[in-house]
Amino acid sequence: MFNSIKIMRDFLFVLLLLCFQCMSTGFSEEVKFSEVAVIVQCSDEDEGTIYVALHDNEKTFPKKGSDAAYLAKAKISMGQVKIIFSKMPYGTYAVSAFYDENENGKLDYNFLGIPKERAGVSNDYSGLPKWEKSKVAVKSLSPLKITIDLQK
Repeated sequence: MFNSIKIMRDFLFVLLLLCFQCMSTGFSEEVKFSEVAVIVQCSDEDEGTIYVALHDNEKTFPKKGSDAAYLAKAKISMGQVKIIFSKMPYGTYAVSAFYDENENGKLDYNFLGIPKERAGVSNDYSGLPKWEKSKVAVKSLSPLKITIDLQK
């Protein structure tokens, strides 16, 4: 009888230790946030709208900008726009942007699927935009600055 009480006491002690371990591990997994500043330069323009999409996966990048995780638009002022995405969870993102020359709210393409309006992606990647070449890591408390140049 005494032996079974000791076994039960030891079992409860181990169970209690496991519960504390699980609780401390669960609470230490906090989500970290940062800020992403996107500067889009279109220096030969002084009016119009720039649309910016911040993609968190390659399924929406770059052609499904309206399905991106974060969207913003801004009017050009002095040849550029600056958009701040605040409280961004740490992770991997890619940015696409375009200058809406005809103000119809979408990026227009020709019959080959090539943009008719100026467009660009993060990391100054030219050519057919690819997730692997355009992605950036948000992993620091310091704000991340991304510049996209939409020159003709």
